[in-house]
Amino acid sequence: MGKSLFMKNIYFLIIIIFIGCEEENSTSSNKDNIEEVENGFISLSIEHDGQTRRYFTYIPEGNDESNPFPVLFNFHGGSGNATGQIYIADFRSIADTAKLILVYPEGLYGDWNMSLPGDSDSKNSTDDYGFIEKMIVQLSNSYVVDEDRLYAVGFSNGAGMAHGLAASQSNRFAAIASMAGNLYKNVANNSNPSPTSILTIHGTLDGSRPYYDESLLAGYYYNIENMHSYWVDKNQCDETPIESTFFSSGSIIHQTFENCLDGHSIEHYKVMNGGHYWLSFFQNNIPTNQIIWNFLSQFDINGKIN
Repeated sequence: MGKSLFMKNIYFLIIIIFIGCEEENSTSSNKDNIEEVENGFISLSIEHDGQTRRYFTYIPEGNDESNPFPVLFNFHGGSGNATGQIYIADFRSIADTAKLILVYPEGLYGDWNMSLPGDSDSKNSTDDYGFIEKMIVQLSNSYVVDEDRLYAVGFSNGAGMAHGLAASQSNRFAAIASMAGNLYKNVANNSNPSPTSILTIHGTLDGSRPYYDESLLAGYYYNIENMHSYWVDKNQCDETPIESTFFSSGSIIHQTFENCLDGHSIEHYKVMNGGHYWLSFFQNNIPTNQIIWNFLSQFDINGKIN
């Protein structure tokens, strides 16, 4: 039994390494709708806009009509892939305990397009919002899904996708978390989101998604302060956050914008000297991924869950 488990883990690591080294413009060759893969993940595919789009799901035991599960979409960064995101942001142990469906989608050519139709600034015409909606429909047809509790988290470009969902699809997503990502101005300025809870985690030395200087993002994305101002305004929260500082391999400032509509919340972790990677830390002995889920799970589409 021990040897078998060891070999399965080795096999899964080989899969991750192999897929992670594929060319950026490769697409899934899987023609089947469902394929079992190692360590509990299921590979699914959807035809969308003439492309075969792929995503991985993890379904804990106990999902039935009496026990609908919430869903967490986890979006990889630019030039990344789903298996790489599983490796850096693995929520399986949380899903087993919380009874949560995990979804790790794969961007077309390794990227996510959070722009809206008619955006003249965007060179990307991929309809990722349509792809995400098709995933929701397919999941709801295959499993018992609590559609009032759809959540998104992402890294970098994937975090931008999560913000895009909160801005343009707030009727679908209850809350999102952003790791090292910024809000795209065009989708923000052309959307009118209903109150949606937002958690952001960002390092002050992030060179790819700068914390302060919007000019380094070619003016297309809000910096962290202006991004929070946008979400505070949409949620009608207090403009001045409550702050506390703790130490976890460095200094981290935790900000909470309180008194938002319907019990929603805007929270931020400012990781001093943190760079552009999945920022791992502990707050009161709680690790980053659990902090993210503890935040998201407080909310459904109507606001704070009583």
